[in-house]
Amino acid sequence: MIGDAYESVFGRTETEEAEHFIPNILPFTLNRELIKSVMDKAKKEKKWVLIFVIGTKPCFYKFYGSIIAASKAGMNYFIINSNQHYDDVLTHGLVEFDAYSKIGANLCIRGDLAQKSAEMMLKVSWIARYLRKYWPSVTVIPVVLGDTIMTSIVPAAWMFSRREKAIQVEAGLRSMAPEVMKRYKNVDKQTFIDQQFYGKWGILRNEPFPEQWDTFTSAAGSEFLFAPVELNKSHLVREGYDEKNIWVTGGVVVDAMGMKMKEKPKQSIFSIYPQLEKGEWIRMDIHRRDNLTPHRFKAIVGAIESLVKNGHKINFVEMNATKTALDSYGLRDVLEKLKKYKNFLYTKVWPEYSNVVEFYNSEHCAAAFTDSGGLQEEMNLLGKVCMTCRFNTDRPETVNDARSNILIPAITREFVSDCAEYVLKNESLKKSMKSAKKLYGSNAGSKIIKIVQHLEKTGNKPFKWAHEALGLWNDEDSGIDYL
Repeated sequence: MIGDAYESVFGRTETEEAEHFIPNILPFTLNRELIKSVMDKAKKEKKWVLIFVIGTKPCFYKFYGSIIAASKAGMNYFIINSNQHYDDVLTHGLVEFDAYSKIGANLCIRGDLAQKSAEMMLKVSWIARYLRKYWPSVTVIPVVLGDTIMTSIVPAAWMFSRREKAIQVEAGLRSMAPEVMKRYKNVDKQTFIDQQFYGKWGILRNEPFPEQWDTFTSAAGSEFLFAPVELNKSHLVREGYDEKNIWVTGGVVVDAMGMKMKEKPKQSIFSIYPQLEKGEWIRMDIHRRDNLTPHRFKAIVGAIESLVKNGHKINFVEMNATKTALDSYGLRDVLEKLKKYKNFLYTKVWPEYSNVVEFYNSEHCAAAFTDSGGLQEEMNLLGKVCMTCRFNTDRPETVNDARSNILIPAITREFVSDCAEYVLKNESLKKSMKSAKKLYGSNAGSKIIKIVQHLEKTGNKPFKWAHEALGLWNDEDSGIDYL
């Protein structure tokens, strides 16, 4: 206190400039005309407004089915776009899935995870209060998806600002690991795979980071939970969520994938990369922070080198995160030197989801080697071999139920390449993986919207006090601002 008083009179004695406490934050933009139109209509009809929250490249196609179903049902909605990815490649979904006209807010989020979270909390809270100020009688519910940073922060911002909880789609994603991971040194490759398919599994929520935190936290701020499969529901029930507020609706990727399988992309991936039309290729994409740690990433790059030199056709897709890791660890030369091999193709991220589906659904796809969560679902739906470079997975059902997926953790370059070689050369194993049962159903978006319509019609609330949750009595709005 004395020091503060001294400085207020005489100024600071230090000559060094203080570090900035608040980072530079870009302003966000509102489409006020669109928001007013949606909110006025909802007020007149005494209906809810849904806000679909889009954050990352997969969000565009994962929300496609729900947004189309909401449009067909005449529901009131608009989109909040985090705009955290602002290049043409990662935001191509805005064009591909015709989302521009329904964007009510662009948050223009930047920075690291902490800054993104803080910005999102402030900006979403402002939007929540803005809607509450001008349309106090309208119930507005954010719909968040999966396990992005938006999935965790938006429900908290909304609940703290409006006392309304969110809807979480893809709820209950909890990572699990097969017990055999602990003793991988003591088993042969076939046993390592068999124990994944038929052995014991347990919860291991350390990874992916921070996605497991995101999805876990999101559920606490969401009133209505839509789970892909029964296993996800069982996780939520075990954690104490009311079973009446949980519905199993299938995988949300099924709608966009079904649409893309029926239509041709504007330009075929095989005309963009003619090399892919020759033989069968393994498409590799690695981007999880967990796999960008030094030991793991070096093992992965080393395994790529071994597989290419052993004659396997590898398409390595450079994500933003892998680009940084390659440069940081001085490994770019390893992949650059592989470009002289005809069986190695080094590409940037493919902008169009259409091209991704086109390739994976073609005869030229030998397998996917990935650390993506959603891709494990997609390979199951398409009947393709999936090798997931992780110690655990939030889609364990693809391994121990469907058996269309195998975990190959980045332990050493030899372990990764040997496991991949074993799978690729085992024709009976590949045949059984390709013919695995499909887990994720169909028409997930329509199922979700029908349930939401029923909740709206029957007077459900996106937030309940304990006496309301117990069914004792419901309060009218007291006019008191509890916030």
